[in-house]
Order: sequence, then structure tokens, then C-alpha cells
Amino acid sequence: LAYAMNDSDVPAKHGFPLRAVVPGHVGVRNVKWVQSIRLSREEAYGTWQRGMAYKGFGPSLKSLEGVDVEAIPSLQEQPVTSAITSIVRRPSAPGGAAQDVLHVAGYAYSGGGRGIVRVDVSADGGRSWQDARLTHGSTQPLHRAWAWTFWEADFPVAQGGGAEVVSKATDAAYNVQPDSVRGIWNLRGINNNAWHRVRLPASSEGAQAP
Repeated sequence: LAYAMNDSDVPAKHGFPLRAVVPGHVGVRNVKWVQSIRLSREEAYGTWQRGMAYKGFGPSLKSLEGVDVEAIPSLQEQPVTSAITSIVRRPSAPGGAAQDVLHVAGYAYSGGGRGIVRVDVSADGGRSWQDARLTHGSTQPLHRAWAWTFWEADFPVAQGGGAEVVSKATDAAYNVQPDSVRGIWNLRGINNNAWHRVRLPASSEGAQAP
């Protein structure tokens, strides 16, 4: 139970006076404003537990009509995912090869304490790949990894040319991100862990990913 944050009381918006911290589980299970704890053999009643808020539906389900929502297990752990957070174009030196370098950086994460063993990055939409350099967070125990793992990679590209930058992560259980959202689309829109793609137009001097 967390009672302090950055050497001060936990702020009200983060759960004052106490917040449950449940490593490896999605944020909704890290309950705010804790006043009491009760052990139970069944899931608590409420929108965030028995309602549709954090239930995983299949891509064929377009309506909840006739669906026993309570019977569907609630989301507990996030699947392996990665995100591109920045792309910086570094022009080639005067008189050098007609190439630029894209410096790409981001983070990766998987639920359940599963560490990140590899992040693959592509600058051509996924036709070819290279291993990213894992940086901060990469020394976490592979089966007790609660924080993000940061990564970075460099790609030579034609001077002023465009690129489609893609990232995909692999966790300690060798779960890998799916290439698209088509097979994992769901009514609630949760757990979208498809490859992250950022298209960089030609003749751009640089880009900052959203």
C-alpha cells in the first residue's frame, strides 16, 4: 500500500490516503483511495470488475446483446507492447554519402513481470529489421520486470527520403506483438498491442513521434 509519492503524501488524484500497488497488473487493479481491504473468493461487484469496462471480447463481437459479461474473465495483465516516442533525422556531413541517419527511440513493456528480451525496429515498414539497443530498464530480472524497458536504434536512409518506422517487442515468454490490429480488434478497444508504425515523409528535416 503506497502512502507517499516523491517524499510527500500521495496526491488525492493518485489515491490519497492509500493506493494499492499491484506489480505486473494493469493500472485499474492498482486501486486508489483505499479505506478497507476484504479477502474474497469472488470478484468484487462494480463497473471495473464485473462490468464491460475491462473485459476482452473477440473481433467478431459487435454487440453485447445476449452476452453474459460477468462470465468473461477480467483483464489483469497487459500483453507485450512497444511504442516509438521519437525520431530524429541527422543530416549527413557535407561531402559525405548522400544519406541521413534516423535515430529512433522508444519503450517496451509486458505485463505479469515479464521482461523484454528484444525489440525489433524497421525503417521500411517491416520488410527488414534490426535489433534495437536496450537501455534503461534492460537489467531488470526477466520474470520480475515491473518497469518500462527503453530502446534506441539508428538507420541510414536516403538523404531527404521518407521512411516507415515500425517497432515490435518480444518478452521473456517469447510473446511477440501482432503485425496489425485486424485480428485483435475488440468492442472495448483495449489491449491494442499491434506493431507501432510512424510514417516519416520525404524531404522532412526531422520528426517527433506522437
